[in-house]
Amino acid sequence: MERKRLVAERFRRIWQIVEHIAREPGRSRSDLARHFSLSERQVQADLNIIRTSMRLPLVRRQGYRFAGDQTPGDECFNLSEAQLLVMVLRRASRDRSLPADRVQALLSKLPLLFPPHLRRLVEKTLEAVNDPRSGRHQQVFAALADALLQHTAVKLHYPPGDLASPLQEPIVYPELLLPYEDSWYLIGTVKQRGRVMMFPLDTVLAVSPAADL
Repeated sequence: MERKRLVAERFRRIWQIVEHIAREPGRSRSDLARHFSLSERQVQADLNIIRTSMRLPLVRRQGYRFAGDQTPGDECFNLSEAQLLVMVLRRASRDRSLPADRVQALLSKLPLLFPPHLRRLVEKTLEAVNDPRSGRHQQVFAALADALLQHTAVKLHYPPGDLASPLQEPIVYPELLLPYEDSWYLIGTVKQRGRVMMFPLDTVLAVSPAADL
């Protein structure tokens, strides 16, 4: 069955709204509408997606904020910093000179170090790269995390005839890795199309480097 196609540009904007609220909690819907040059109705629709489809802990309490966020805006982690720290610790977990039990204990506590809007992303990323039951899932997320950090292109390999993607092997310059309902999606610029697109990752068979293509 063909998966619902999500609009990449809209989800780029939605993530900008997420990070704006994290930096400046307490903004009203009208504040957000002015800042992003949107109508209040459009902002409300995006806020609904953040809360219900992305399942981030957005609350309306003296303006919009993320529940449990006690970190000053200028000091909170952003998404790229979160991905970098996860990657560093993932690599540390494979270093035999480090005590494996202590590294794993640190990894289990890692999500609590992040502001609430990033905790689900960190938890799911850690699950993906550490789950021994799913070698494919682990390889896909590890390769995408590397590409995001190094700003390099990747090729996504879908099964022949898979309707999840308009291209069987898109070459993508990754920008964002985001949850939506029970799935994960990659946003990035597609070399073959020359525009930003959004790809579901559930059926991706493998991810390979595409820097030389």
